[in-house]
Amino acid sequence: MTIGRRPTIWALRGGCLAAALLASSCANPQAELALRAPAAMVGMSKAGLLSCAGVPERSAVAGDAEYLVYTRRQTLVDRDVDWEPSPWLGPRGPMLWQRDVTTWSRTYSCEATFELHGGQVTAVHYNDRRDPTLCYQIVGNCVR
Repeated sequence: MTIGRRPTIWALRGGCLAAALLASSCANPQAELALRAPAAMVGMSKAGLLSCAGVPERSAVAGDAEYLVYTRRQTLVDRDVDWEPSPWLGPRGPMLWQRDVTTWSRTYSCEATFELHGGQVTAVHYNDRRDPTLCYQIVGNCVR
């Protein structure tokens, strides 16, 4: 009985290993880097931040804290074109067809807020519903 079970256990282990390798190969390295960046960028100077991330979209000063905000947005538009029989002549008429176009749009964004005290980055915050790939466009040159 144990001889018959041994290949099953090895097949199960091999299957789990293959699934883990497949899942790790699909990971997006840019998104992972963007999610690690808030911890890695703490301590960076303001000059270093401006040289790698560029000019912020907006900035504010509150007390001894300075806030620099960078934003990236991307809108994807999908269209679906169907040909349908004309409602005026019906399906049994001379079979005149008309286009039926459906359009969807989705907007993805990332807003990164850098909090600085004394010219040094003390915290990096992303918006709640963010696209990490767009966050990479902001912090990608700052963290390798």
